Amino acid sequence: MSFPAHGALIDVTADKLVLHRTLLATSLGAPATQDIPLDSIGTVCVNEPTATGFGTLDLGAAGSIAFAPHQDPQAVARAIAAAQRGEAPSSATTIPGLDFTAVDVETANDNWGSICQIGAVRFRDGQETDSRSWLCAPPPGLEHFADINVSIHGITASDVEGAPAFADAAKELFDFLGGDVLVAHNVQFDSTALRSGLLTAGADVPTVPLACSLALARDASKTKVISVRNHKLPTVAAHLSAPDFNHHDATEDARAAGEIIARLAERFGHTGSIRDLFTAREFTLGRLDAAAILPVLRAHTAPTSGADLGTGTDFRDQTRAAGAKKKKPSGPAPWQAVATPDTIPEPNPDADPEGALYGQHVTLTGDFEPYDKGVLWQGIAERGAQVAKNVTKKTTLLIVGEWAKKTSKEKRAEELQAKGQEIDIWPADKLFAELQLDTEPPF
Repeated sequence: MSFPAHGALIDVTADKLVLHRTLLATSLGAPATQDIPLDSIGTVCVNEPTATGFGTLDLGAAGSIAFAPHQDPQAVARAIAAAQRGEAPSSATTIPGLDFTAVDVETANDNWGSICQIGAVRFRDGQETDSRSWLCAPPPGLEHFADINVSIHGITASDVEGAPAFADAAKELFDFLGGDVLVAHNVQFDSTALRSGLLTAGADVPTVPLACSLALARDASKTKVISVRNHKLPTVAAHLSAPDFNHHDATEDARAAGEIIARLAERFGHTGSIRDLFTAREFTLGRLDAAAILPVLRAHTAPTSGADLGTGTDFRDQTRAAGAKKKKPSGPAPWQAVATPDTIPEPNPDADPEGALYGQHVTLTGDFEPYDKGVLWQGIAERGAQVAKNVTKKTTLLIVGEWAKKTSKEKRAEELQAKGQEIDIWPADKLFAELQLDTEPPF
């Protein structure tokens, strides 16, 4: 359970107090977080704050904590006493007006649309009030269960025999969602998966506002509200003292994402709607609709329609838009079709480490018509790879697009291969398959 103190938020758990200090406190030299084991706390003495003066919570040899006027050290003392008696502290976090539904999906194979499980958890005032879970048969043509996916979530083809079709389960999901904002941890993935699955199934795609617990967690790290080694769902949830959960069960993952939103809202001192929470953190909400996925982005960079899509959104739609505008090379300058972009995107540190591109050093060569090379770079980086403009001694993967003859980069890669460097060479269509550019239904 969490309590506000002067310059900090206090979590009382079954075995320790965790002080999460504010940005101001850390700027003055205090550590961002501090653990105080319960067994180090002696007799607890409370000095209540007055209307104009500070109070303290004396923890004996473990030190003391300051409380500003109108804060409640006595509540912390009661929670400590309960935890020392072995009574599990309550994890409930009440944030008036913070209403949303958290969602997670699991997929049968590496096609994002191959959804085989959906979980949804409704939150009201920052607390769970209801939940639903659906096992479902993936959309037609996407029914294959890959071994790697089964090893992650444990769902097999036999588990979904007789289960409702994905489109039917999705309809129930959106009925459950109602008018809520849909929250997920990396909502770009879950919303893209839902949209892709619906399009594959020939079903209608609703218009749904989106919020992202991953984006909010990264913002909290940037502003020193939390300090975590990475922003993966289990890492952030554990840091915020959310209940333990079975990772890769869709409903439990959805619940964890919702807990992250609620607990970060408390850390930010927020009350009110989830839209106001993201606005206060200078984000705009994203949107799922039939035309595109609009991402959750910083307000000054966020697009307002599918025509404005930029880096960080569903790059598959970007590549189509770029391809529709692009002309095939003609005349004396075919190199214009493969011009190298200026900005190299950073690898996504939270990408799936089991992915074929994760950790690779990747270079593109040739023409990738109709896809824009810069947007392909973004898709590669989103999967945890380092993009490079040239083939070097660090290169592990060269992707070769169409070209009239062997390019200088391909020749260089072959030279390094001959010297013993391990470099894989992929054709363009293998990259398109990995980025799922070859599996979306036509629009």
